Amino acid sequence: MDPFASALEHAAALGRGDYSSEELTRAYLERIERLNPDLNHYVLVTAELALEMARAGAVGKLGGVPVSIKDLVSLAGYPTTFGSRALAGLELPYDSYVVARLKEAGCPILGKTNTSEFGTRPVTEYGLFGPARNPWNREHTTGGSSGGAAGAVAAGLCAFAQGSDGGGSVRIPASCCGVVGLKPTRGVISPGPVFGEGWAGLATDGVLARTVADASAALDAVAGHLPGDPYWAEPEPEGRARPLRVAFTTSAAAEVDLEVAEAVRDAARAIADLGHRVGEGGPDTSPFREPMLVVVSAGMASLPLPPDADLDPLNRLSILAGNQLTAADYLRAVGSIREQSRRVVAFWDDHDVLVTPTLTRPAPRIGTLGAGLETAHDEYLDWLSFTYPYNCTGQPALSLPLALSSQGLPIGVQLVGAPRGEKTILGLAAQLEEALPWKDRRAAGI
Repeated sequence: MDPFASALEHAAALGRGDYSSEELTRAYLERIERLNPDLNHYVLVTAELALEMARAGAVGKLGGVPVSIKDLVSLAGYPTTFGSRALAGLELPYDSYVVARLKEAGCPILGKTNTSEFGTRPVTEYGLFGPARNPWNREHTTGGSSGGAAGAVAAGLCAFAQGSDGGGSVRIPASCCGVVGLKPTRGVISPGPVFGEGWAGLATDGVLARTVADASAALDAVAGHLPGDPYWAEPEPEGRARPLRVAFTTSAAAEVDLEVAEAVRDAARAIADLGHRVGEGGPDTSPFREPMLVVVSAGMASLPLPPDADLDPLNRLSILAGNQLTAADYLRAVGSIREQSRRVVAFWDDHDVLVTPTLTRPAPRIGTLGAGLETAHDEYLDWLSFTYPYNCTGQPALSLPLALSSQGLPIGVQLVGAPRGEKTILGLAAQLEEALPWKDRRAAGI
């Protein structure tokens, strides 16, 4: 059985009886045992749980298809460290909502994947478990904070993966590792049962997969609500009718790599060839930068950590900054984000999809981006110029692995939809997947 087959291909094979879920699960566990010591994508392997779930039988569209979950969400009875030395060994007695949904869907849980501490850095390098290595080049980052999740999909160590995204943390590693990463509309996936909201609603769970159809099926598996959720959104049942009104831009406050910009222009040309109306342009998202940093600092300062906690130094600085904020500072920042969001989302009154780079440049070498504490936030936000604004607006966005750099590193192109517009961007993404296929493109040596 092919570990790089799509999740839906595995589901179809299971339905035909070509192999069992237990056989498929054991195949992934064997690959994890063999390859993970070098890649460091998994920080916990839950073989007993995975095999028990595999033997229980498939119940959903992806039933029997193995999945990984990120170490920022709780798996009852297993450690949830949030990637932090301060919480090493912590076990929570409940399943996070997405984990409960994956269990209901009958997806064997292979283990927990590597993340930056508390998901704050967009590279998976400085947390409890050390750097996750990019399957395309072990000297380069997987991105973050869902770096282990994206790496595991790219390396054939799971069929699909759960991730989370507060400033791009699903789309960033998807771009770095050459897979599909989908951040849904705010409120599509419950943050429950314990957390009220993440970073004033900027953060949400998402999915990483090898194909667009897998990402869509995975979203269906984990979407839903709990009573009292602060945000409640349902994706539109159907995408917009063709031809779509598509805009593209490579313009940002930070410099955009020439090969990245060309990948976006290639995508725009392909979209036009598919019969859609394409023009250049995009909204001004620069005003989000400062208020987002306030929200993140306040979020870090709110964590129930002891004063002497052993933390990533950048997180310690964020906590210090957060402790100096007043409640009025925080409310002004959130209000600014909401006000600017109305202006940005108005762009979709006249457009259906915006196409941008996912990142301003491909995956950097491990240990290079954000190494200096005084410049780390600026370096990160420059790199993420096209991702974090759509956490602020709460719109759906996904990264597609549409190109490779001259150094052989993946380049992601981002599609952003109107609120609740998952079906529209997934529909266009499926057309691009057929026009510019990437399914058989994979890293060497895995």
